[in-house]
Amino acid sequence: MAVARDLFALLIAALIIDSIALGLRSWVRLKILRSFGYDDAVLSLSFVGYILFCAFSFVALHYGYGVAQVEPWHDSEKAIQYFFAAQLVYVITSAVVKTGVALVLFRINVQRPIRHILIVSMIVVLIVILVFFFLLTFQCRPISLNWGVGEGSCFEYGTIRKTGIALSVTDITSNWLYSFLPIAMLYNVQMSNRIKISVMIILGIGFVSSIATVVRFKYILKISDRHKTLERFREIENSLLVILWCHVEIFLAILASSLVALRPLLRHANDILDQRREKEPMNNQKAYDVKRLSRVGGHISSEGGKKTETHSFGSQVAIVNDHSGIALSDV
Repeated sequence: MAVARDLFALLIAALIIDSIALGLRSWVRLKILRSFGYDDAVLSLSFVGYILFCAFSFVALHYGYGVAQVEPWHDSEKAIQYFFAAQLVYVITSAVVKTGVALVLFRINVQRPIRHILIVSMIVVLIVILVFFFLLTFQCRPISLNWGVGEGSCFEYGTIRKTGIALSVTDITSNWLYSFLPIAMLYNVQMSNRIKISVMIILGIGFVSSIATVVRFKYILKISDRHKTLERFREIENSLLVILWCHVEIFLAILASSLVALRPLLRHANDILDQRREKEPMNNQKAYDVKRLSRVGGHISSEGGKKTETHSFGSQVAIVNDHSGIALSDV
């Protein structure tokens, strides 16, 4: 199935990019700013959750979830089991990521009304996500009934579906809020064009993450009762598409939150480039002096931290120190 291959490629690319972005953020906070805050800790925790989310998704794909051609190592029971675990990890990771994004905005903002909005949004998001997590976990009793092992009962799928829709609406609302709230925060702030461009890029990434939740919502609405139709090709494909867009959402949220903290790194890089530009004229002058001295048979030496030029003109030697004194001697 093409969706399974696309998901596999997305997982690898997302892990690499987020690892680099979060690593740079941590380096800036620890080495340049020497300040590792609560928002950094929450984002680091969310990345750990995302690694687990990717790991369970990898294993589910390995055991054949969503593939059309059966291989000897495929195991449908294990595939469904790990896919179910991936969904649970996503729900928890989503809560941590959204909390981390809100805390990033909370830390860089000093306006009380906006801080109150962020606090209320975090509380609402956490409540909705926790309710959905427990309903998803215990929708079947025993839990093993989710992958067809044991006997018991499950909630009506309509209950899970309605809660999932509520979660998606909360996701979409919070993502759009966190994407456009910085515009209100920076409305009257004076900043250079370079900083404005960087902020626009970060907002653009957050905007794409918001679109991912909308696209995912479309596929959630297409999924019918998975306990009755799990073997149907279309139902599995829709489930994979939902998970794929879940990965896109988490991946872009971590990326955008990491890029917010990289401005000091850009300043540090600019300082290094400025220092190199300042040294270039000096290096060019030194190269010119060496070339000029080589024409007249001179050389440059350094003793005790002083620069000394020696010029030979027939039988006369002139020694010129880098201080103001000049000594001439005849041979």
